[in-house]
Amino acid sequence: MSEIITGTLRVVRAELKLGDIFECPEGHKAKIVWISEDKKVVAVGCPQEHLRKVVNVDIEPALSYRNQPREKREIYVKNMVFLIKI
Repeated sequence: MSEIITGTLRVVRAELKLGDIFECPEGHKAKIVWISEDKKVVAVGCPQEHLRKVVNVDIEPALSYRNQPREKREIYVKNMVFLIKI
């Protein structure tokens, strides 16, 4: 185990392997699917749903373009991959 000390922040870097459990940015348990050659960046695949984007959807498409009521719909994605600097 190598230790990195930066000011008051102390981070312990263990030897990472593919398939290890790592935390995604939203706090879920994810698996490491890729490690960079210099071991400073990892890609983790999270099986939970994550918000991808919010789109405007027409409620009644029969009305003219300017008068169409719209609603916002959230689109979620499963198995999203995040790149994380270590």
